Amino acid sequence: MRSPLLFVLLLLPGSVRAQQMQTVVADAATHEPVAHASLYSRDSGRFRSAISGDNGVARITFPFQRLTVSHLNYERLTVSRIPDTLFLKPRYQQKAEVVITNREPEWIRRRLRQTIRQKEARYFSRPDSLLLSYHTQSIDAASIYRMHLSGRLRTMSTLHQLYALSADSIAITASDSTRLTDMMNLRRMLYEDFVMDLDNGFLRAHRFYHNADYRGASPHEVELRFRSKSGKPSRGWLVMDTVRCVVLSAYRFTGTEVNRSERIDGVMYALARVFGYRIDTFTRDYSVSYALRPDGTLYPREVRYKMYLAGRDGDDGKAQQQFNEQTGGGFPNMEATLTLMPLPVGSLQSPPLVSSVSVGDSTVAAPSPWYDLPRSWYVKYNTDADRQREVVLSNLPATFRLFAE
Repeated sequence: MRSPLLFVLLLLPGSVRAQQMQTVVADAATHEPVAHASLYSRDSGRFRSAISGDNGVARITFPFQRLTVSHLNYERLTVSRIPDTLFLKPRYQQKAEVVITNREPEWIRRRLRQTIRQKEARYFSRPDSLLLSYHTQSIDAASIYRMHLSGRLRTMSTLHQLYALSADSIAITASDSTRLTDMMNLRRMLYEDFVMDLDNGFLRAHRFYHNADYRGASPHEVELRFRSKSGKPSRGWLVMDTVRCVVLSAYRFTGTEVNRSERIDGVMYALARVFGYRIDTFTRDYSVSYALRPDGTLYPREVRYKMYLAGRDGDDGKAQQQFNEQTGGGFPNMEATLTLMPLPVGSLQSPPLVSSVSVGDSTVAAPSPWYDLPRSWYVKYNTDADRQREVVLSNLPATFRLFAE
């Protein structure tokens, strides 16, 4: 996927009255501002949108009859006029922010170090196929893209160093005629997994606090809150089983400074800046809950992911422009959900029979192929082989309809 473009409102002459409408998007329960909510409308066949800032303020500079307000963590809201404040109802129970001031109990790091030592065996060692349901939505100033995918996911394991996908059905809804399939958010959700990121460097960079008010399913479950020691934007929580030393669920928010250092190769970013590429804002919300198999291994059962990435593109050469056209454009505001479930008892581990091939005068069912999912990236030098993989993943068979909300 190409670098996301700088977020700019595109206006037609005479399409907007001189007065600019402004509102604050806020949490209906806490009244805290909601950053990077999408406010969009399709009027006279044209899609237009705005995104709330860090302070929740959104400026609407286009006419509308119905305006939809959406955010991954909140129920969607539709209005016909702009009030001073738009309150969104939380979709999930929000955990109150805590200020970590007390001394960290010594047992916390001991348990977390044990979790790190055994995480490869507990989370990433078993070859398995799981049913997959994946939704993604991306929005910029002038377009919206949604995709739903169902199929199977082959887990990363000692036998397979990459996740792989076998698609059963893919449905795309977009404001323009693009039929490209977006697998990048899925790859980010899988390879930027919380446990995968949990290492000794993470422990050194954060302070932890035991939430004594948490009540889990068993006495061995505890909730730990964490926050960056340096004051950098990295905070969240995790629920762990202190007997088995496994993480059962987690949430983490990271801001621009942290994401630049953790997600982007410094040398590649410096080189990209020479050619005019720049990242101004880069925030991530990542939450996950893990399911336990009978053999004691775990897999990510549900994942929610939201990313806001805004900056400036450089002047792409002809080859890069062609690659962008073959793989789709970038969006600043992206969110996705992923649900994984075990196959029904008695199901085969091979891909489902969803396509057909001709054999002589007959047509027979053929298994849908497995597609390896390369690791996620933000700024990267692409070899010819890399580019070909991206093109293939961006052009899987899918049904399509125009966005008409």
